[in-house]
Formats: sequence, structure tokens, C-alpha cells
Amino acid sequence: MDAMSKTQLKKLVIEKFRALNNVEVEFGDYITVVCGKNGTSKSSILGIAAQIFSFDKDYVKNQTLSFRQIAGGAFKSQYSEHFRISDRFDIPGSMTVNIELFDGYTDQAATAKLELMKRNKSPRPVVRNNSTATGKSNTSRNFTHPVIFLSLKRLFPIADRDYKVSDFDYLQKHKQDFIGLTNELLNRNSSDATGTDGTISSAVAHGENYDQESVSAGEDNAGQIILALMSFKKLKEEYADYKGGLLLIDEADAGLFPTAQVNLLKMLDRECKNLNLQVVMTSHSPVLIEHAFEQSQQFRRKYKTIYLSNTYGDVQVMQDWSWAQISADINTRTIAAASGTSLPNINVYFEDKEAANFFAALMSRQPVKKFTTPMSEITLGCSNYLELIKKKIPEFAEKSIVCLDADQTQNIEGKNFKTIVLLPGSLPPDQLIFEYLYNLPANHNFWRNDLQFTRDVFTNSSAEVIREFEINGGVVDVKERVAAYPEEKKKPREIFKRFYKGVEFQKLVTAGTKPHNPWKHWVESNPEASNEFLNKFKTALHDVMKNGYAVDTAKLAALEVKLKKV
Repeated sequence: MDAMSKTQLKKLVIEKFRALNNVEVEFGDYITVVCGKNGTSKSSILGIAAQIFSFDKDYVKNQTLSFRQIAGGAFKSQYSEHFRISDRFDIPGSMTVNIELFDGYTDQAATAKLELMKRNKSPRPVVRNNSTATGKSNTSRNFTHPVIFLSLKRLFPIADRDYKVSDFDYLQKHKQDFIGLTNELLNRNSSDATGTDGTISSAVAHGENYDQESVSAGEDNAGQIILALMSFKKLKEEYADYKGGLLLIDEADAGLFPTAQVNLLKMLDRECKNLNLQVVMTSHSPVLIEHAFEQSQQFRRKYKTIYLSNTYGDVQVMQDWSWAQISADINTRTIAAASGTSLPNINVYFEDKEAANFFAALMSRQPVKKFTTPMSEITLGCSNYLELIKKKIPEFAEKSIVCLDADQTQNIEGKNFKTIVLLPGSLPPDQLIFEYLYNLPANHNFWRNDLQFTRDVFTNSSAEVIREFEINGGVVDVKERVAAYPEEKKKPREIFKRFYKGVEFQKLVTAGTKPHNPWKHWVESNPEASNEFLNKFKTALHDVMKNGYAVDTAKLAALEVKLKKV
């Protein structure tokens, strides 16, 4: 199915309705979680979304639609199922909602209004000014889109229901799918499933030692959610012009333990992609809200967390509140001094393996190391990284750190590359470590190691470098020697790389302990340069988390741990 043909609810601007005045709600492409304290009209937003759509007719093809859910219900929510209208307060003119969506049938952005109007004896919500209605067609009609609204009615106590077994045909044919989804959600190993009808149409998965009569409320809630997902799957299979669907769940976490709540969001994420669904739910669960919030910070189009608060008077949507702020407000307490939630791991890229080895020594025992993932097997040249950043490729321009060799100063000077940090020194790593070791006298303690990697072994393993650059005496200035090297001869970079990758020298590099590892020895001997790098790296890490992953300032307190001085 063409992705552009998917119907999607984009935005509601609620000018007035009950406790909501001038409230703007933007919906995620996949999942939107509406949360807040009691009395902030969370369920009203679900009701408004449900009221916008019906699934009786394709007005473009002028065809009647008669598709049904697995249990026989229509893909539509009657206004009496999501609104209880007060004759005293819900009067004509008391509701004005501006609607923005993308209509899959006409393949265009669309707008409308939802207003309370007098119909028969009582007021009821009516869509007005439907922009997809053309010619003489009725502009006071709902948009065509399949909706399943799982209201709090589904939580009606099982013991009080009119309850009977019902073999739904589609469920019987796809019973293993239902059992598998239930087991995934609840982390169970049920082996059978039964459909039930009566007060509520439902289905439950259960084991061989109990049946539908003894399942928990959580199992029943899980069954109804999965039955809804499978109903959309059924519709997609049967309806050639399927344009996606809208699943509305009031108090989605009801009866589900914390792990199941997170599993639910993961399952819905997958099914939104597979079935072109859009899910809007309400919740009071800190576990579910926090997980959804974390996802919304990483995937801003797919996830939205709508937090409604009346703390400051009228109900309002608190935009870009951190989880710490949401948690404090919903629990009516002050923000904790430090957040216990985890931070994202940031990828770190290098020009070559030598740079990755240098970085590893610099980060040894540093607290911020746990927030990094060195991508030592991926190496690109400086120009490649700069081009990716200039082209605003998110991975390199926003979400990662690129550690370039120290000799790249001229390429980044005066440019605001916030994701780039230069390694210490003034030379490429292989040249830097050669110079450092060459300048260590033969009687230096470094050469007294268990590997018997003496200065003589070093000069022998680096004979090509010494010969090509005409190095003699006990001290070398590599930058000066490279500058004097004839241009028509071999490339200096290749000569130094052969030295660095030599078998004997690699034995030294791969030694983990400080007495053997030349990089760790360099870091210890150059504390000022090393600490300057660590401070710059920490600043870049802070910026990437804040700007690339929208990590709030409160959570970044974890990065304020003092760096260990070299």
C-alpha cells in the first residue's frame, strides 16, 4: 500500500469543550499517549478523535462499506459510547474543535470542525465543513476511516457480565496468532484461546488447567486489545482500499503489570508499521508514560506524549516537559535532584584504528565512558566525515561524536562543528606515538617490560620510518621531518601506518596494562593535553545528548560527574 494513502489524524485544536480551552494536541504517526491527573479531560480527547470518523461509505467511489470486526462489531464508535452528554452543560455552541488530518481516500490534507448541535431532542457532536466534500455533497459528514474504541466499559467485572463462549470464525482460523500475541504481551505460555460474547465481546488465551471462566482482568484486557489488532489485520486482508486504521484505548495499562505495559508499547509499535495503524491511548501508569516519553524523544514523529496539567489553572498541554517534570506533577511532588533513568549511548567515530586505540586509553576509567560506543571498525577519512556533517546526515551531524586526528585543525577552524572533537597533540596518532617512543631514552622504565619490547626492538620495528625520514640522534621532531620529506617519494601516512600495524608493535599496543601499552603511557605522561581533550569530549557528549536525542537538562546531571584527572 502506498504510504501516502494512509489516513492520519494530525492535530486537534480544541477552542472549547468542558475543561479544555485553546488546547492544541498533535498526534504521533504511530503512538500517542495522553496522560495527566484526574479531571484534565484525557478521555475527552479520545472521544473527539472517535467522533470524527465513521466507516459506512467510500464517498470517492460512492460505495457502501460493510466490513466487520472479528466479533461482529462495526469499525465505528457511536457517540454514546465515548461521550455522556449533559443536557445542562453540553449545549449547542459549547464545543468547537478544529480538525487537521490527512485523508487517504482523496490523498490530500483535510480540515473540518467538530461542534455540538441540536439533533432530535439532545445535542450531539457533529462534523462540520469537511474539506473533502465536493460539489453538492454533505459537508457535515464524518471522514471515512475504520476506528476501534476500547473504552473503560471493557473493564466491566468478569463476574458480573453476561458471559458465554462464542466461536468467532476468524479467531478460530487464526487462534495460534492470538495465543502468540497474548504470550508475547503477558510473557506467558498459554496454549489455548476462547472467544466470549455477551455484555462485552472478548477473547482470552489460557492454559490447559484453567479456562475463560477464571482468567484475570489483565488477561481479559490484553485479549480485547489483541482482538482489536487482529480485527484490523482482518480488515486489511479483506478490503482492497484499506487506508490504515485508528485504535483508541482508554486506560491502556489497566490490569497489566509493568513489563506487560512496556511489551504493549513495543507490540503496538510493530503493528502500527505492519497495519498502518495510529494508536491513541490514555494512561496513569508511570512505567508506560515514561517508556512512551523516552521513545517520543528519540522518534519525534512516531511517538507523542501529551501531558495535560491543571497545575497552573486551566488545563493545558505542557510542551517538551521532561519525564522528571511529568513525574513530579502527576505525583504532586517536587522534582528529584537526580534522575535515575538511563542515558543513550553515543556512537564515536574515528579516522582509523590508531585513533580508536588512542581514544580507548584516554577514556580508561572515565565515568562518561559508559555512555559511549566506539565504532572502531568503521573508519572514514576526515573529508568524508566533514561532508556527511555538512549534508546534515543526522548520525554524524547530530547523534554521534567524530574524533578527528589532531592535524585536522585547519579543516575545522572557525567552523561550528559541535559533533567533532580533535584528539590531543598536533600529529596523527601513528606519528604521535612514534615520536613519543623514539624520544624516550633507552634507560627509561617504559622499556623494562615483560614483553622485552626494548628501545632496540622499537627502532628495529620502525626501521622504514627512521630510514625514509632520515631520522638520527636521540630526539626527533616528526612534523619537521615529514615537512622535509620529498613529495615525489612514498606517502608519509602509508609509511607510518606500516610501522604501527607491524606485528611486533601490535604486541605492545594490544597489551592492556599501563606499563606495556604505549597509549596509556602517553596519556599518563601528558596530563594537561589529555585532560583538555576529556573536557572537550564531555562538552560534545552533553551537546549531542541534548540536541541529538532531546535529553533534558535534569537527566544530563549524570554527565556532571567530575572527570577523573589524568
